[in-house]
Amino acid sequence: MRRMTPAAAAVAALAFAGPAPGEPREPPAPQRHRIIFDTDFGMIPQDDAYALMLALHSPELEILGITTVAGNWSIEQGTADVLRFLEIAERRDLPVYAGADMPLVHEPDEYARTTYGSWWSDAPPTPPPGGFAEKKAEALGAVQFIVDTVEQNPGAVTLLAIGPLTNVAMALRQAPGLAAKVKRLVIMGGAVAVLPDGAGNMTPAAEFNFWVDPEAARIVLRSGIPIELSPLNVSRKAAMTRAWFEKLVAADTPFTRLIRELDGPRYAEDPERVVFMYDQIAVASLIDPTLVTTTELYVDVDTNPGVSYGAALGFDRIWPGAEGARKMAVQYDLDWERFIRMFIERVTRPIPARPASQR
Repeated sequence: MRRMTPAAAAVAALAFAGPAPGEPREPPAPQRHRIIFDTDFGMIPQDDAYALMLALHSPELEILGITTVAGNWSIEQGTADVLRFLEIAERRDLPVYAGADMPLVHEPDEYARTTYGSWWSDAPPTPPPGGFAEKKAEALGAVQFIVDTVEQNPGAVTLLAIGPLTNVAMALRQAPGLAAKVKRLVIMGGAVAVLPDGAGNMTPAAEFNFWVDPEAARIVLRSGIPIELSPLNVSRKAAMTRAWFEKLVAADTPFTRLIRELDGPRYAEDPERVVFMYDQIAVASLIDPTLVTTTELYVDVDTNPGVSYGAALGFDRIWPGAEGARKMAVQYDLDWERFIRMFIERVTRPIPARPASQR
């Protein structure tokens, strides 16, 4: 992947970085990643579902388990949805571990209850398409699964976190020294103002995942794990239009039929509809790092109650108040054409057979 420092140089050089659009690139050497897929899952049209769909169709990724966290929906709803999704995918072999049902500190207020997300809800989950799954979540909790898996496989497990970081923060708190045993952490979260397209989507400054649990995000970003951050800056380079959506649903698979049923009416009602792709970018960048352009920044999270609560702050050096911040790769640009073609080609394949070792 391309990396540039400092941040000021990254911004100034955006127009000149890398090959021209459409220019061939050397394909990356295939690499297989053993991952824990940590998600505030929601059924299609939620981006988590599309992201898991891409992961399931990618031989570069070996999913060791799926851990759920409250975010888009309650922990009960997210867990119910992902269990049913795996039945549709014919991947009942993949274990699901329910995780944190609330953030570490953040208490829901009127704004939380009337804006996007229902992480705070204690309402019973509604049935997913086709009804609740026969498949059940594991008895072991998500946090313990993360701790056990990383400690049993030091240096070999990548965490892919596309929801609030509560589970990961709790695992780090529970097991001192765990950070040094994690191979890598890819996070969808934050919006970095020093880079283009850095406004928030939950507040003017804060992205949803970090806003739901800023305290967890701060713990994780300061942990010392090698991190690649996929913030809103790069997500805003990925706009799914109706034309691309039609290409996606032109194939006939169980997934595309589900997409057509659940997401199709939205495009029919609004032909000009454009949907940004968030979690999908994080997954795709793990599969093929050359899809994204990154810069190295120190990134921290504002945990002070107020107008910037949950905001991700990035800079090319440590600043007062951020003495504990760590440097990480921050994505800010995307080869859209290659990404969307890869995404559509993969998720329209027949559902891969369950690995023989897991039958």
